[in-house]
Amino acid sequence: MSVTVGVIGCGDISRFHFEAFEQTGTKVAVIADVDADRARPWCEKFNAEYTPDHKAVLSHPSVQAVAVLVPSSYHYSITKAALEAGKHVVCEKTLTLSGRDSFELGQLAEQKGLLLFTSYMKRFFPAAQTAKALMPKLGHIMSVYCRTYQGVGGVDMHTGKPPGAFMPGPDGVSPVMKKAGGGVLICGGSHIVDLLMFLVGKPTSVFASRFQREGCDVDFMTHALMTLPEGGSVHFEANWHPLKKVGFESRGWDESFEISGGGGRIVLQTPVWNEPQHNAARLRHYDNESETWTDYEFSIVSPFAEAEKHFLAQIEKGEQGPQDRYTGYRADYLLEQIAKSANEGAPVKLEWRA
Repeated sequence: MSVTVGVIGCGDISRFHFEAFEQTGTKVAVIADVDADRARPWCEKFNAEYTPDHKAVLSHPSVQAVAVLVPSSYHYSITKAALEAGKHVVCEKTLTLSGRDSFELGQLAEQKGLLLFTSYMKRFFPAAQTAKALMPKLGHIMSVYCRTYQGVGGVDMHTGKPPGAFMPGPDGVSPVMKKAGGGVLICGGSHIVDLLMFLVGKPTSVFASRFQREGCDVDFMTHALMTLPEGGSVHFEANWHPLKKVGFESRGWDESFEISGGGGRIVLQTPVWNEPQHNAARLRHYDNESETWTDYEFSIVSPFAEAEKHFLAQIEKGEQGPQDRYTGYRADYLLEQIAKSANEGAPVKLEWRA
């Protein structure tokens, strides 16, 4: 790739992006992190400059695109500054902590003619891409069952003792809240709501409930019932759970979609998010006309690499492409409204701005 990238943030998620940059032959000019030791191996690998100050990345003359890989609470300010500096942006999810802020960033990118991508990489599993292509065969969508069951080392988050990262500290805020801005709804459900809208479009209303332990500031389980524009229903669940052998990999990770339409059904299952090298995502399609099931087989790929390849190719062409600037806004707005419905114990009508 001829695009030159600057990276801000070298936390755990960054290794997937750096691996993608290596696979695509992308030039990484400068890397910023407050921890020099954390950044050093990547600077050496890419022969990149190191800086503790992210502003040096934004002002770097060689940088065309910025990868924002810091915790979500910093996404808004850094992404806004990058766009104002004339840089294209690839930002980790969630784009911000509010639909309003994410919409503002989409508008800013559009006004400046810059590209803005939120790294919802699960869209880029070949199984997800094929599922999208098969959607017209389903006809009218009657129902969607989608869930993310994520184990937390076998800990029973519902009745046992949650790990310290999930408990408020001396300042009354848990490390998970500081890092992600929420619990399982944000950390895991964000990918599910993005895939939901990628496959079936934007829902029109939501009625949600959540389970939050007394004394904790994040949800451990959230359920939502949503309506689709043509009358279909969506059943959504995000759950930090203790079941060790569920899911198609029998590893406690159970993330799936079952979409039923008048013309058939699609079943999509994804592998453990941070170890995609073990298994490909799975896809089954039932065609009601022929009364047959088709099981698809896919090569094992890193969705992070596939996503970065797409983003970099679009930046190279100067075209936003099919994943528009408001992808992050839509996920953040829907997550926000699910939380609002759960807090109020009442249904919420969704009023989309994009």
